[in-house]
Amino acid sequence: MDTSYLLQQSISVTELNQTIKSVFFDNSFFNNLYVYGEISGYSVRGGHAYFTLKDKESQIAATIWSVARFGLNIKEGDSVILLGGVDYWTKGGKLSFIAKNIIPMGKGLLFLEFEKLKLKLEEEGLFAEEHKKPIPKYPKKILVITSKDGAVIRDINSTIRKYNPVIDIVVKDVRVQGESAAREIVKAIEACDKLNYDVIIIARGGGSLEDLAPFYDENLARAVYNMNTPVISAVGHETDFSICDFVADYRAETPTAAAELVGYDWYSLVDEVKENALKVKTLVEKQFVLKLNKLQLLGTKLGKSAENFYSKKINKVLLLDERIKNRIEALVVNKETSLQQACVSLDALSPLKTFARGYFSVTKENGEQVTYVKNLSEGEKINVRGQDGTFKATVDKINKK
Repeated sequence: MDTSYLLQQSISVTELNQTIKSVFFDNSFFNNLYVYGEISGYSVRGGHAYFTLKDKESQIAATIWSVARFGLNIKEGDSVILLGGVDYWTKGGKLSFIAKNIIPMGKGLLFLEFEKLKLKLEEEGLFAEEHKKPIPKYPKKILVITSKDGAVIRDINSTIRKYNPVIDIVVKDVRVQGESAAREIVKAIEACDKLNYDVIIIARGGGSLEDLAPFYDENLARAVYNMNTPVISAVGHETDFSICDFVADYRAETPTAAAELVGYDWYSLVDEVKENALKVKTLVEKQFVLKLNKLQLLGTKLGKSAENFYSKKINKVLLLDERIKNRIEALVVNKETSLQQACVSLDALSPLKTFARGYFSVTKENGEQVTYVKNLSEGEKINVRGQDGTFKATVDKINKK
């Protein structure tokens, strides 16, 4: 495609910006204007003031050259009337209002709205001390609700890790500026309230009143108030006080201060535990030695007492022992005599004695003892035992009585 023709018909950015400036701003209409608004993001550099002049709907960059000549103590959130004109910076393509005079009008509308909401919530008891929950002294798991891309989370993490390597730090990434920021933060804390965190830190760096507007949100204030988990508000700089600060369980001057609060010195705690353990060990050993000595002393006393006690009883015990021995010996002799008599009687009744007198024992082949002739049959084989041996026989004839 041939672009040479288009190039001839085009103008440069500089020519465009200069045309805009000459057409729209180099005329009396945009000079000597009185503009009312609220100061936001106020800063002084090189003796000149740079800030944003805004109302509820819009904003414009503004500059005051040599601001010290007015002798005013201008603060964030002040409402002012500026006298000046609109200027268009062609090099940067930016529009700004250059003020030639400034007329203070008191607190800004946004500031007054926040003050009104603060008073309302305070009257409802949302800031009451009795409602605030204690912050755990030794938390194990904390949740930080902030933007993961900001310097805040890096400061919190580095501060905690400087003293404590064991705390579990979880980050919930949310917007901390803009219209949807408050809704995101509310959603985050409500979702995480039942996840067993020891403490939740809501954190953001410093900024203008408008930048911190999400933390003045009524819905966020009520959500923080209804939390079961302790909440630390660490929003802005030390001089910034948001509604979130007032309703939270603890207000930290800065995110770093919040990290120092929850990030207890683990190393010192370990040293303290070791020192206390050593003290307890030393105390126990000392008490053990004292008790052992006392026990040994009591043992000696008990031994002597027992010796005295048993020395009195020993003769009686020996006498009783002698009596028992005599009775046992007499009983043994008596039993031996009875046993000998029983042996004589038993011997007299012994079958062997019967055999000696010429009698025999007769059994059938199945081992059945023959006690009566009637139990035998002619031709039946029998076993016969006598004193000096046995023999087998056959029954030839039976004579019964």
